[in-house]
Amino acid sequence: MRLSVAIAAVSLCLLGLSMADDVRAAIRKPTDIPAQALTSALEQLAKDRNFQVVYVSEDIGNVHTTGAVGEFTPEEALKKLLSGTGLTYRYLDEKTVTIVAAAATRAQVEGQGGATSNAQEGKKGSSGNFRVARVDQGKAASGSSVEKQNEQASKKKPIVLEEIVITGSRIPRAGREGAQEVKIYTRESIEQSGQATVTDFLNTLPEVSVSLTENGIQTPSSGTTVRLHGLPIGTTLVLLNGRRVETSGTADGYFDLNNLPLAAVERVEVVSEGSSAVYGSDALAGVVNIILKNNFDGVEFNTKYGSASALDEWHTSIAAGARWNRGSVSLIASFQSREELRGSERPLTANNDYRPYGGFDFRANYCNPGNVFSTNGNNLPGVGAPFAAVPAGFVGTPTQQEFAATAGRLNSCSYGGYNSLIPATRRAGVLAQGSYNAGSSVELFTELMFSHVEEFQKSSPPLLFGLPGFQSFTVAASNPYNPFGEVVGIADLLTSLGRQTTDLDTEFFRALAGARGNVFDNWHWEVAAWDSWDRSNVATSNFGNSLAIQAALNSTSPAAALNPFVAGAQGSPQLLQSLVFDLRSRASAQTLAANGFVRGPIAQLPSGAIEAVVGSEYDRDKLYTDTINSPFQPPNTQTDFHRNSYAFFGEAKIPILANHSNPEAGDTLATTIAGRYDRYSDFGSKTTPQFAAEWRPVESLLVRGTYGRAFRAPNLVRINAPVVTFTGQVIDPLRGGQAETPILTIGGNRSLQPETGHSHTVGFVYAGRAVPDLQLSITHWRVDEANSIQQISPQILVNNEQLFPANVIRASNCLGGPPCPITQVNATYVNFGELDVRGLDYQLRYRISAGSGDLSPSLTATQTYHYSAALQPGVALTDRVSKANDDGNFAPRWKAIAALGWKVGPYAASLAGRYLGHYQDYNSTNDIGNFWFYDANFRCAIGQIFVPTGAYAKDAYVEVGGVNIFNRLPRYSNYLFGSVGYDPTETDIRGRFLYVQLGVKL
Repeated sequence: MRLSVAIAAVSLCLLGLSMADDVRAAIRKPTDIPAQALTSALEQLAKDRNFQVVYVSEDIGNVHTTGAVGEFTPEEALKKLLSGTGLTYRYLDEKTVTIVAAAATRAQVEGQGGATSNAQEGKKGSSGNFRVARVDQGKAASGSSVEKQNEQASKKKPIVLEEIVITGSRIPRAGREGAQEVKIYTRESIEQSGQATVTDFLNTLPEVSVSLTENGIQTPSSGTTVRLHGLPIGTTLVLLNGRRVETSGTADGYFDLNNLPLAAVERVEVVSEGSSAVYGSDALAGVVNIILKNNFDGVEFNTKYGSASALDEWHTSIAAGARWNRGSVSLIASFQSREELRGSERPLTANNDYRPYGGFDFRANYCNPGNVFSTNGNNLPGVGAPFAAVPAGFVGTPTQQEFAATAGRLNSCSYGGYNSLIPATRRAGVLAQGSYNAGSSVELFTELMFSHVEEFQKSSPPLLFGLPGFQSFTVAASNPYNPFGEVVGIADLLTSLGRQTTDLDTEFFRALAGARGNVFDNWHWEVAAWDSWDRSNVATSNFGNSLAIQAALNSTSPAAALNPFVAGAQGSPQLLQSLVFDLRSRASAQTLAANGFVRGPIAQLPSGAIEAVVGSEYDRDKLYTDTINSPFQPPNTQTDFHRNSYAFFGEAKIPILANHSNPEAGDTLATTIAGRYDRYSDFGSKTTPQFAAEWRPVESLLVRGTYGRAFRAPNLVRINAPVVTFTGQVIDPLRGGQAETPILTIGGNRSLQPETGHSHTVGFVYAGRAVPDLQLSITHWRVDEANSIQQISPQILVNNEQLFPANVIRASNCLGGPPCPITQVNATYVNFGELDVRGLDYQLRYRISAGSGDLSPSLTATQTYHYSAALQPGVALTDRVSKANDDGNFAPRWKAIAALGWKVGPYAASLAGRYLGHYQDYNSTNDIGNFWFYDANFRCAIGQIFVPTGAYAKDAYVEVGGVNIFNRLPRYSNYLFGSVGYDPTETDIRGRFLYVQLGVKL
């Protein structure tokens, strides 16, 4: 905790240093740029105001400006310089603009769902040489920054190559495509999607084959994460600004994305292949790097209201920031409020009788009024049947005659209507970032992030489970309300107590401080330390106390006895309240980490410099749990797990053939090698290599490929969970199917080894000059995973004793000789199972400029053509392409987004169709899927229309849109054995969701 306080203190100091400078200078300050060539004027402005200007040198090489003299904001100064030149500017991001002809926009129009693999989209499709005017003091944040490399000679004009550090590598590269495919989803794409949370947006992406939602069914405590290509939970690494975050205390081996407010996200970068050689553990399926907003000027306010049937939500955010010569500071605060969506508010989930939809009747027998059962198999006395329903509307003391009218019948009712399909949520977050140029070659930087999330998951009232042949509770013959004179079973629902509610209250905090700079002119270094933790309190109300309920059913006192033979309240409020209690627990998780690296050229070849990076990382992971009140464990049962790890990593890019005629296009032939060594204090070490190659036979075509190994370390729970011992029964196949009752153990396993895997990709990118605004890419990928960590049932272990000899223990000697009886079965976590998943990712983008505006059609698709799994011993390899499986490991064959964006002046619109291919339902031969969801969005920059130039509200806008605008609701699915009614892994139960958003930038 001391390191956390130290990092936070340093961060606050850095923020204070930044704010101590002249903040007003970042908004409006004196500018003195006389009339001159536009190129030099832009360079002077960029240097003075610390932002970037991108343009095609041929477009403005001979253009002059009348200058800008006076007191201006950066935008006002830029407009002044461009006045009368026939040129204008468009934003690429918060601190980058591109200069284009006023009659035709070169800026990329991002349609919804349209990803780009190039951080500087304005460079695509242009045949001229780009010149970038920028002064940035050598900044290069991991995962997001742009750095000025060097000026190279050219026969045409001087070129400043701009390099970008993006996910998948620590070596910056020119803005063109590289050996590894990286999909980049911009803030514009996120907003046009209309989604409300980080998880909701990620679930729409084609490469995310299986969704995770906050329904409380798929994961503990409604936690969410992301799953690339349908691979298991926890095999996709989530990064925040290029750095690891903790495994959340309430999650099973992953960071809960609920902790991240969407308003703080600038963009998302996705690498759909193993990347442990760069980032270490958990990157088996790939990496999702969430880049946060930073380094912007002025004040922004946004508010959004969205609504679906019976579901309303509000989002509000305010951001303030400033930039000046010595640094920058920014602050974002956001709040989200969302109502609960109940199962009773959707026809498909309101009634568990799914026969009208082609399913089964999953209504329950624990109803109010309930049902009564004979416990000896005979007829109930005076009834003439072994079970009967409690008559509707009945109150008072029943008689046998009243039950004779319902002999042989059972009350059936729906429990799904009580459940939260989407829990009520309150989410607040604050993000503060700052940077300070301590000298000509050193920059200090900091990040502080805090979020507070409250979720309220509700389910059915406390129940007394029972059905013919089995009852959890019985009513004693001496119970004053029992008319049968013998012990009977009962099924009932304590509706007057209200629904069971699980309240999750989580705080997430991340403090980071670091420094970066240059040494020896062309070497860059960076060091950082951070503390990332979360604390959660979980309280479940109306948790039934089985002992107290049974005691009330056995009581002989009318005041203390429970009466389950009536409709309505089964006792006084005081009695019913004494039968339940609050189950409370808390958990916290923490990652204390530090890393550092240096990068630069290590040798000069005729083809160019070999760029390399070497570095190290240290992590200390902690997990703490405290069961405060539970019937299953003693009060205040605590666990405290921790481990240390360190790593060394290196990476090098080797140019083999250079492109001397156009260096900006990238090397003709190059290869990248990377490797990482991780050492853990609990299970040992792991070494992972990675290789990549890129070849450009012509400038318009890139052929690329990668190979890498990856691993996932066993999480702290699966290694250290307390071992629980009890007696159970197994069937011994080596002793003629004899039933035996050995000691069974479950819990953690300190001998666990990492899950391992390797991935391959090969593909191409075409961006031809013949059609300059067309880009096509196809990537074939394959991911293999082995040594899966899972818990296998005792009986399966016994059935496959030859595979698990250490888990099945027999007596050392016995009468009659071996095989001797089984004395113990260790059903702790084990390494077993493998997956093999293959497919293709497709991207097609085009832009059409016309008098009516810029059109940008796009198509992004993922085709999974092979998914085989062998996760249970003794079970043959199974095909899971478009075949839903109860363990959640499968993928639809097709998932795609076809989008069309449009921009003209202050107006922008997008239309996107999200396609889900057909797949076989769970435990069924029925096909579901094969449908489209359509989303639409329209935005009007009202400030540009109604507000005078230079006024503060000139960036005001209004935006309206809809998700699933044609209200396509999920079809019935046999998910979770038919108990839910629909498949939350592939569909959205909200239906049509409409929203309006207002914003202004001052």
